[in-house]
Amino acid sequence: MIEPLVVRRSTLRTWLIALAGIPAMVIGIDVVWRRRIVAWLTERIFPAEPQLLESRDEIWAWALVVVGAAVVVWGLKELFAPAPVLRTDDEGVHIRLLGPFRPATTLPWDSLHDVDAGSLADDGDPLEVLVIEVKDGVLLPLNPWAGRRFDENTLALYSLEWDRRAEEVAETLADQAVAVARATRHEQ
Repeated sequence: MIEPLVVRRSTLRTWLIALAGIPAMVIGIDVVWRRRIVAWLTERIFPAEPQLLESRDEIWAWALVVVGAAVVVWGLKELFAPAPVLRTDDEGVHIRLLGPFRPATTLPWDSLHDVDAGSLADDGDPLEVLVIEVKDGVLLPLNPWAGRRFDENTLALYSLEWDRRAEEVAETLADQAVAVARATRHEQ
């Protein structure tokens, strides 16, 4: 009935996040095994009396390796098989509001009251958001992931990391909601 809309994370941002995990892994591996980079830095910072690494430093190094590897694996997974952040079909709007590894929240078309794009001030910086207002607030989680609830029925989704602008998504969602309402009315 409608052409599905699929919004994913920006490929460039995902790639940059994945690259950020590599230095963490390199430093962690260097501390745990070879200590070439760390020894060189220690000689430059403390030329008279180099400091020794303690066991807690190795624990932090392992944490860097694990977190860095997880970030790289997640980034590569998102590059080759990206999970949609928002998608539409005849059933409604499916949004990932509960966090990673959790199913998308479905907002049926007849539950939508309004969809709009806007901006929020975050520490003085404007953030682009998609504002969704539903008729029944029970459909929205209390603490949405990658979004903020304004009141019982209104949700703002941060769209900075999306591959489409919030204005474009809002227009498409509004057009699709109207098309679904017309099709439903003609079926009755």
